[in-house]
Amino acid sequence: MVLADVLADELQSVEQAVAERGGRALAVPTDLRNNDDLISLVEKAAGEFGRIDVLVNCAGVSVGGPSHEYAETDWRFTFDVNVDAAFKLAKLVAVHMIPQRSGSIINITSIGAAQGFPNNPAYQASKGALQQLTRALATDWARYNIRVNNLCPGYFMTAMTRKSWSNPQIASRRAARCMLNRWGEPRELVGPVIFLASEASSYMTGNDLFIDGGFNKTGILEGQ
Repeated sequence: MVLADVLADELQSVEQAVAERGGRALAVPTDLRNNDDLISLVEKAAGEFGRIDVLVNCAGVSVGGPSHEYAETDWRFTFDVNVDAAFKLAKLVAVHMIPQRSGSIINITSIGAAQGFPNNPAYQASKGALQQLTRALATDWARYNIRVNNLCPGYFMTAMTRKSWSNPQIASRRAARCMLNRWGEPRELVGPVIFLASEASSYMTGNDLFIDGGFNKTGILEGQ
């Protein structure tokens, strides 16, 4: 396992946690907006483990603001991380996956790629772009047995969403939009990622896997 993040301290803590559980992890501090960092990351991964079987593009940023006042710098920053870095990394790992004629690329998108939400145009547009990029890559690389799929989380209690789930009123309103009437916990994404990374999903590519408590399929719930 190779871990990449711009926050070196957090990387080291995760690397240590993996080691304590008997796993093997390599932590590589990486700025996703730096091309040299991306190249170095993939080279270190291949050098350490001899091959690359799975790529999970799970980095994401969200900068809110009214669409008519949205700053171009925020738009560019969001697309640099949420879309451009994912495409660049996919191309870099494909160089290793194509000769071995196998691989799985998992792009973490969002319910925001399929639904409209207020005051966050760059996040929604970037996740929608990533969702469609997945289909393009799945089409191009199927001949090499490289599968590319989207994992689409709903409302999960993460650092990015802390402002929402730590506010009881906002948290309650958003939970009420889900069939399961609650927020997801990060551990509930582990199984779906393993599924998409493994041979259990060997006949699945170019698809969306929604893990959202039923948010994406909700009509009118009882009591509404």
